[in-house]
Amino acid sequence: MGKNKFENFVFSIMVCALMVTGMTIYNLVLQSHSGNAIAHHLLSLSFVGIFAIAFVIDWFIAAPIVKSLVKKWTNDQTPFIKKVLMISGLMVLFMCSAMSLVATLFQGFEGDLLPAYLHTFAINIIFALPLQFLLVGPVARLIFLKLFQPQPLAAAS
Repeated sequence: MGKNKFENFVFSIMVCALMVTGMTIYNLVLQSHSGNAIAHHLLSLSFVGIFAIAFVIDWFIAAPIVKSLVKKWTNDQTPFIKKVLMISGLMVLFMCSAMSLVATLFQGFEGDLLPAYLHTFAINIIFALPLQFLLVGPVARLIFLKLFQPQPLAAAS
């Protein structure tokens, strides 16, 4: 979303923090945790660790792959909104895939890894996509535009 590496970094931090927070709350609610337990977890070191893992995967793996794919699949005439939706959707698919594997491995599982991973992915993707498109994406863009207001074009003399 940003015009330079720093702005991209800030935007990525915001989206990642909001998605990790939303997905953590969702998964804790699924596990029938109380409001106090959810608040405690969001303030814990394990939450910071999950965020750090998610950000590293986002910044160094998912984002470069997604941006490369979107660049290949679009051109200068592609509407901006289509590019945004493609990037958002692909990022959710990549990050949900990766973080579901991380969650499966860290939480432990019975039996084979693949069915446990697919179950975790299925449960997460049904919440991650709407979370990104309906809440996180719009909120992150709104905050970002408040922080980095676009400069008005200079009036022609």
